[in-house]
Amino acid sequence: MRNRFTLAILAVLVAFGLVATLSMAAAPKTYQWTGTVTDIDPKSKTMSVDKKGDIWEFSTEGLKDLKAKKGDTVTVTYVAIAKKVEMK
Repeated sequence: MRNRFTLAILAVLVAFGLVATLSMAAAPKTYQWTGTVTDIDPKSKTMSVDKKGDIWEFSTEGLKDLKAKKGDTVTVTYVAIAKKVEMK
């Protein structure tokens, strides 16, 4: 009886470890960019953020409640997604 209980606990721990490992491997790495909003274009669904003179443009498509406005300091959390890869 004790042997079955130990085996069951071990199986649960192995399954949990496997699920945790696979879920971490499948998720893309996230990055953050903090700066001042320089422009928001609701028509093209983009937002530009300036960090010490380096301006990045982010897509805001899919964000439901974007309350940021020009001049606000924001932290953008994003993932890098390749849209096209060309061989050289």
